[in-house]
Amino acid sequence: MTCVRRLDLTTLCMPPILCHGGHKMMPAATLSQSTRAAGAPCISNGALLAFLVAWLGVDQLLLWRFLDVAPLWAYIVGAAIVAGLCVAIRRLTPPGPGPSARTVAICFALSLCLLILGGEGRLLYANIDWQVRLAALRDMAVNPWPFVYASPAGSDVLRAPVGMFLLPSLAFKALGNRAGDMALLVQNSILLAVVMALASQPFATRRAKLCALVTFLCFSGMDVIGDLILNGMVGEHLEDWLGLQYSATVTQAFWVPQHALAGWIGALAYLLWRADRLPLGLYLAVLPLTALWSPLGLMGAMPFALLAGSRTIMAGRLGARDILLPALSSLLVLPSLLYMAAAGDAVGLRLQPLPPTQWLTFQAIETLPYLVPLLLTRTALRMGRDTLWVIALWLAFIPFVQIGWSIDFMMRASATALALLAVMVGDHLAATPNKRVWLIAVLAIGSFTGAKEIHRALAHPSAPEVRCSVAQAWDQSFSDFPKGTYLAPLQDMPAAVRPKNPALVPTTPLPRCWDGDWYRPRNTRPRELRRQDSVKRQADRKG
Repeated sequence: MTCVRRLDLTTLCMPPILCHGGHKMMPAATLSQSTRAAGAPCISNGALLAFLVAWLGVDQLLLWRFLDVAPLWAYIVGAAIVAGLCVAIRRLTPPGPGPSARTVAICFALSLCLLILGGEGRLLYANIDWQVRLAALRDMAVNPWPFVYASPAGSDVLRAPVGMFLLPSLAFKALGNRAGDMALLVQNSILLAVVMALASQPFATRRAKLCALVTFLCFSGMDVIGDLILNGMVGEHLEDWLGLQYSATVTQAFWVPQHALAGWIGALAYLLWRADRLPLGLYLAVLPLTALWSPLGLMGAMPFALLAGSRTIMAGRLGARDILLPALSSLLVLPSLLYMAAAGDAVGLRLQPLPPTQWLTFQAIETLPYLVPLLLTRTALRMGRDTLWVIALWLAFIPFVQIGWSIDFMMRASATALALLAVMVGDHLAATPNKRVWLIAVLAIGSFTGAKEIHRALAHPSAPEVRCSVAQAWDQSFSDFPKGTYLAPLQDMPAAVRPKNPALVPTTPLPRCWDGDWYRPRNTRPRELRRQDSVKRQADRKG
């Protein structure tokens, strides 16, 4: 193998990889593969990243319209910031070919299949979280913007990570319920396809790309082992075996695609920055745009942003653009941050004590089987040992943090770290798979979690149309928990994002939210124990 500082690849679709000194290198076998790929249509990395930023940026402007809080000039300024970020991405992204059109098409087909299996489009069974999610989509479509719900205390605003619903709700308004369902499916499939296509770029060979993809899709802790040891049986939703949870890739895609995409975009941006394919300023500018999809996902990306910033500062390479671009992005999303933080005192941020045996048992099943072999290996790691240590420390710490009344923070804020860990495991397996028996075995056992999710998607009827409002849908399956994560009193909204003349929506309950039965997975951890967990967390919060 020969390291070179510059390599003309303008006619090739196969990108170089980085050698340990930071220079570009490409094995001879890869060069021959790339030569065969010459002439294939390519899409530049800058174009795909600009597309992703534009989509997320438009969501910010649509939130202003949803709340009706911005004058015309603000939309002009906001659109100019989005356009400026897109131009900066096209100009500052290192030159070179991106993924082929064929790769993007394959990623879209794979994303579409995955999300259909997860219930999007209501073509197959959807997990019970979609009861509230589809109600939110419906409310945003059938009610005029802005609107508030009538409540005994006054009126409530729909205050939630609505980024995923804004564009689909417009399709719903214009063309009806099915159009809204299909728009949501197509939107998420497109965004996931772009993320997957860009994430494939730092992998030089087809084998490495395939290994990384399979590892990512199968990635999970060994939940089936924990379920068998602790509960003596295997449940349908395996991850609720100890009252703590790090979600498998398939689980995230099926249950919480908005949180998953936010976390995975954070992981993608870090991966591209680490591979010298994205300047620090652009990496940091992408992150705030994900807040409207998942503020918890954004929080989970911050440790890696801090690592990237620290490395850049210590190397003396911090430039003005590395500060200006994130500042512009943060200015654009400031209304979204105010909106998401409204009535935050009712939701709360706190540390929750965990028995050492519970924490250690959880880590021994979920994270240590992957982390220990990587930490002990003497071979080079694609993203460096500092990245691996940040992953390990973050996954060890976040079970002790609680936002809201459940374990949502640890489930959602782990998405970036778990995605990066999956990449490192896949990269390690691709190097010498015959010497990685332990990691292959752990991954195979972990894949049972995703397989159970897919089995449930195929075994039960497709999701029905939701006809009731968010509050009534919430009470169908989540009545144990307050509604503060989705609703906020109008008077508690910051003045800058408080709707001035909202339409008042009555909350008269309907006889039924949907036709027929909506299957609820049976967990091995009894519902009474989960209810007690909820009550204890609420008591801790009040205390």
